[in-house]
Amino acid sequence: MKILTAGGVYIDQTKTDDAFIGGHEVAILMASHSRHTIHLHTNLSTESTEQTKVLKRRLRANGVDPRIAGRVSAPYGIIEGEAVEPGSNVFETVRADRNGKGEDYDLLILTTDIAERDFRWLLARARREAIPVIVFTCGEYTSFSTHDIDTVILAETGIPEYHRHTEAIREALLARGIIEPSPVERSGRVRSPLHTVLRVLVQLTAIGAIVGLAILGVLHLIGLTGGNGAHEADVDPDRAVDHADCSTVAECRELGDDHLAALGTYIDIRESPHMFVENRSRIHYITYTVEDFMLAGSTEHEPLPLGSREEFEAIWTRFHTFFPEAHIRDVDQFELFSDGEGNTLAYVDVTETGTTLAMDIRDNRTLASEYRTLIHEFAHVYSLPIEAFETDGTDLDQLKEGTLMAEYTERFWSQYGEEWIENKFKSQPEREAFYNNNINDFHEPYQATNPKEDFAITFLHFIINEMPEESSQLKDIKVRALYEDPALVGLRVDILSNILEYEKERASTED
Repeated sequence: MKILTAGGVYIDQTKTDDAFIGGHEVAILMASHSRHTIHLHTNLSTESTEQTKVLKRRLRANGVDPRIAGRVSAPYGIIEGEAVEPGSNVFETVRADRNGKGEDYDLLILTTDIAERDFRWLLARARREAIPVIVFTCGEYTSFSTHDIDTVILAETGIPEYHRHTEAIREALLARGIIEPSPVERSGRVRSPLHTVLRVLVQLTAIGAIVGLAILGVLHLIGLTGGNGAHEADVDPDRAVDHADCSTVAECRELGDDHLAALGTYIDIRESPHMFVENRSRIHYITYTVEDFMLAGSTEHEPLPLGSREEFEAIWTRFHTFFPEAHIRDVDQFELFSDGEGNTLAYVDVTETGTTLAMDIRDNRTLASEYRTLIHEFAHVYSLPIEAFETDGTDLDQLKEGTLMAEYTERFWSQYGEEWIENKFKSQPEREAFYNNNINDFHEPYQATNPKEDFAITFLHFIINEMPEESSQLKDIKVRALYEDPALVGLRVDILSNILEYEKERASTED
């Protein structure tokens, strides 16, 4: 029987040596108690090289083949009591070339201490190819469907403590006839790939000329092009940026990061506090007209239940201060409303006659949350100009080709299928399932509503965080992709500079 297993690798901090624990131990148990062919998917650290060598020797000595494992530039996870740092286990690598797609497996055995999207991808493969699957879980995540899955719940602590449940795992595998009661003699340890290198080199040399000609022929047929690079970010640090204070992407990125660091002295706009949700009917309180970027007149619909007009009018002042006028000139209305705490924090309504910025008076009571909301809503204003649509409104099916949002949708949403482009009208279970099945694509569930919200939240992370350097997760690749556009890189500098100057002035007046 050929078995594909998948499990995490952690270091037990209570031990003095490198005590490896985690779901990968299921593979070791099976290999040492059976003569099955055991392949292991896990994430091997390319930073902790000595630890990785020790681990691979241990796996091969017990009959486990780790050649399809992923490699990530991150240290191994750590477990110390109830404290867990997942480390390398959070990276999505199962769809790399080493994942053994071409192998015909008789059984999949998974643990839930690997990246959730890897876990779900393997479950999907098992269902698609009708491969029996057994899941051992310590409750790290529980939202996956267990229909037609043989699931063994070892604990519900959320801590990947598989080393504490070895006997339960052994009994479960024994009851299913997968292993023997006692360790078995194998013909030998799994050979390292180095044992076959010379033979492979000889074979490659013999057919090298043929392969070379074949490659040249293929390149000619496809016009010397590779993949479309849709899920990669190609950031050119030397690309010119038209900005008064920096001239290249690298310089502007560094200047923006400097502004961000300086801003941290005054306010932490990265702070995302827990949001209490209180459902109320939406009530509109005041609608202001905007002329020449100033509040020119107002209509009061209902008396304000809290705060003062001056307090909320200052939100418009900050919006006008933070964002360049060239990008907000179509905003001709500013509205105050509320639907209770949580729910809709703010919204932008774009039409042919103008654009409305609306803010919930109950959800923006701290400057940190207000700043994040303003950046999010500005992203909508920036990415959804009315001229980008065939009709009045911002329905995604009316997008013109070649526009920012059309290209963003094609690049980052085409893999889901057209039925998932707009999810705000779907049921709550459907939305949750879409997010959970693509959890590494989004920073938060609301981002999975549609490409418009996806871009706005990606833009927020682009502004308030440093660029993610190395990550295979799509949510980080999206942020990196914004650095491909010199105009956006320069805009980031302007926004952070404007917020910083505002905070400096506010601090001086409060002293």
